[in-house]
Amino acid sequence: MLPIHQLLARFKGLTNTDKTKKEKIVSLLLKKNIVVSPKQIFFSNKTIIIKTNAIIKTEILLRKEEILNEIRGCLDESEYLEIQ
Repeated sequence: MLPIHQLLARFKGLTNTDKTKKEKIVSLLLKKNIVVSPKQIFFSNKTIIIKTNAIIKTEILLRKEEILNEIRGCLDESEYLEIQ
């Protein structure tokens, strides 16, 4: 019988991918002085949905292409085509 730490060792490197994606997006937006929490970010198909107040949403939409390009580079994924 194997000890429990050896059985669980294979799961040590796993992370919650949505959680890490949200945290990277939040840190990226924070560099641009846009404050959003991970709880306000959702993923649907190829769209990133950010539920926040109108002022912040307008700021994001004004810089939409710039932010999307940085998200694609930061996450190493080109799957996201839209921000709402």
